[in-house]
Amino acid sequence: MNEFSTEEEQVAAIKKWWKDNGSSLLIGIGVALAIVFGWKAYQNSVIQEKTQASQLYNQLISSATKTAFDESEEAQTVTYLAGELKKKFEDSEYAIYAAMFIAKESVEAKDLTKAKEELNWVLANTDDSRIQHITKARLARILSAENLHDEALAMLNATDPDFEASYLEIKGDIKQRTGDEAAAIEAYKNAFELVKESPQAQPLLAVKLSDLGVNPETL
Repeated sequence: MNEFSTEEEQVAAIKKWWKDNGSSLLIGIGVALAIVFGWKAYQNSVIQEKTQASQLYNQLISSATKTAFDESEEAQTVTYLAGELKKKFEDSEYAIYAAMFIAKESVEAKDLTKAKEELNWVLANTDDSRIQHITKARLARILSAENLHDEALAMLNATDPDFEASYLEIKGDIKQRTGDEAAAIEAYKNAFELVKESPQAQPLLAVKLSDLGVNPETL
């Protein structure tokens, strides 16, 4: 036998159920729709932001590689675009690249304080190990140029094998600058051993070793 014997009873039961549950059902549907449309709006916003950041970054690259600018105009344009990237898209990878551009321009302008500020900002805002290694190498060179050799050497602890040779070479440069030729030779030799199978990476190291009286062909 049916639970509700008449059509009237069935309608009455539906009305009662709707009265008891209709509000919560509508709220649930509303919440679900809000989540769906909110997520889509968020995705669209992220895509739009990345597109804008990418376009600005492409402008930066284009400006940095133009040969028609005079040096001062190029530097001003690159610095402005990089600053806009950092300001408007601070949480994007493009802001990291922009800061590295600003640091490069600052070094060329001999503003080492600004360069260090930008590179330290990069270190504080990226988890990318390769970018961290590149940034530390650049910081080490700047610190050494300021005669802060111990601080520079402290930056050069490679945790990625791909950077071991370049870090050793920078250590050799620093040791040579401080007059410690024995330590410089040791660092250069260790670096050369790591790149012996990569001919494109050998020439400069070979010259540095030769200048210190070491024949690279014997290594």
